[in-house]
Amino acid sequence: MIQCKKLPKKDLLSQADAFCVLWRVPTGYSPVVDAKGTPSQLPGRPEEEIGRTEIARATVDPVFKHSFRLEYTFHEEQTYVIRVYDEDLRYATALKEHDYLGGCVFTLGRLMGSKGCSIGRRLSKGKSFIVVTGNETVETCEVLEFRFSCQDLIKERSLYEQSRVLDKCNPYFRLEKLNRDDQSWDVIWKSEAVKRNTSPTWMKARLPLQLLCNGDEDTPLKITIWDYDKEYRLNDYMGFVESTISELTTMAKDGIPVFLVTKEKKRLFGFRKTKLKTVGLLKILTASKITVPSMLQFLKGGCSLDLMVGIDCSVANRDTGSERSLHFTSSTWLNDYQAGIQGLGAIAENFARGKNSSVWSFGAKINGKVNDLHLMGDNLVTSKELLDSYDGFVTKNPKFALGERARLKPLLEAATFRTIKACKTRQCYTLLTVFTAGDFVDLQESVDLLCRAAEDAPLSLLIIGVGNRDFSDIEKLCGQDFKTRLRDSRGIPIAREIVSFVSFKQFGGDADGVVTEVLKGIPEQFVTYFVTNGIKPRPPVPPPNYDLLSDSMSKSGKSVRSGKSKGSKASKTSETSKESAESLKRNGKKAVGRVR
Repeated sequence: MIQCKKLPKKDLLSQADAFCVLWRVPTGYSPVVDAKGTPSQLPGRPEEEIGRTEIARATVDPVFKHSFRLEYTFHEEQTYVIRVYDEDLRYATALKEHDYLGGCVFTLGRLMGSKGCSIGRRLSKGKSFIVVTGNETVETCEVLEFRFSCQDLIKERSLYEQSRVLDKCNPYFRLEKLNRDDQSWDVIWKSEAVKRNTSPTWMKARLPLQLLCNGDEDTPLKITIWDYDKEYRLNDYMGFVESTISELTTMAKDGIPVFLVTKEKKRLFGFRKTKLKTVGLLKILTASKITVPSMLQFLKGGCSLDLMVGIDCSVANRDTGSERSLHFTSSTWLNDYQAGIQGLGAIAENFARGKNSSVWSFGAKINGKVNDLHLMGDNLVTSKELLDSYDGFVTKNPKFALGERARLKPLLEAATFRTIKACKTRQCYTLLTVFTAGDFVDLQESVDLLCRAAEDAPLSLLIIGVGNRDFSDIEKLCGQDFKTRLRDSRGIPIAREIVSFVSFKQFGGDADGVVTEVLKGIPEQFVTYFVTNGIKPRPPVPPPNYDLLSDSMSKSGKSVRSGKSKGSKASKTSETSKESAESLKRNGKKAVGRVR
């Protein structure tokens, strides 16, 4: 919803005939604004017009009925501009023919993270201001929660030999949906592989019903069983079961339904039609429809998204006095550490509920002694505060020097302790972001700790590789070298996926691309933790009463919640209150923000 208050009178005989125009600003561009943050009268060349509201005739406090449907993604900083005009020449489409009343620049993250998903900004000189409110609209909030197992799978090794006990059978299954247009089967999801087992039990999973059947629960669904073969990179087809979502959920209410896993077998010489041969049993351990709240619902209720940043200060970064050092700082450009901190901070600060972010170093030498863990800065909120903590420690601290090794476990222990302690007094979730220039000397110990922390700690680990080194060992930490989940030293899989890895080398040094990629899985990990632990969203925080605040706004010359301009590390953020933003791609579906 868009509404304006106390619009100025531009015409002699009537009040303002106001309308609003919305523009999208592409990533990497900044709209032209004056010293007070008011956008220019006409849009810049890169800006893309989204639409216009209706004209509110002769009123100083218009409330516009027209709404804009915008796709909001958590991991991107999406900037928009609203400009307000007083119609001067009726039916004229050129904006230069109308009187300009002012405008505002905002990001969708800042909008959806404010109290009541509402922001108020001053339009121009005087008492006039604009209020923008966003509402979440999602395609579906129902998901299918399921868990399957098989019994006595048979795999054909050759034309003459079959075996029921196979040492190298690594089965997994795929869910395939019927495409009614060409009668083909589209693969929509794959499970993990269970190693060396002909009677596997796969882990529980949740998928949106919209993804599985497009809302039609009678759409044919095929479950195909495959044998994963890493050595030859050729997976063998073992059999299939065909059913529907409606059949699975109905039968699962009365017990554990069992289906025959069949495989087509051709007759010799092709004289007759193919026949179906039973190759095992498929058991539906659970299959039920549940309603899952969105990440935005938790954040609107006051849940805080805390950022904890870890900086690699080992010799893998090279000498800090050299321009080849990964920690080298310049007044004209940002190094990879600074660019990554700024990008993550710009998104996370929208969701902060208080000063709960921090910056840590690991592997550094302080006064000649190696510190496995050192606190650079605590009680932080904005990206500028995070950058200042990093710069002050690395470039201005004479006691700082690079250490010989980098250990991840102490940082994981500190993050786990802090986030478990914090969640006892407030609803929160922590993003532990680790910037590293090399390998960790305690990789397996870190994996074991992560597998234990995944069950109880509201935590996600984001690892960002800096420089051009080989990060293959770190990729093992994320389970990215296998088609199975991350497992500890005992072979026990992690309870939920909480680890993501990306490197600057993959994106050619593009910090925006790195931040976008590493944050993609956060909405699903966030919701999975709260749903698994039975935690429900709190009631939404109401928006401020802008009528009571309008007088103070006009006196101070500031907005109720000023925006943040993204640019160099020296850019300043002027704001009076910090709230929490939200977007969400829940279980594969993107959340949609509606600005009305």
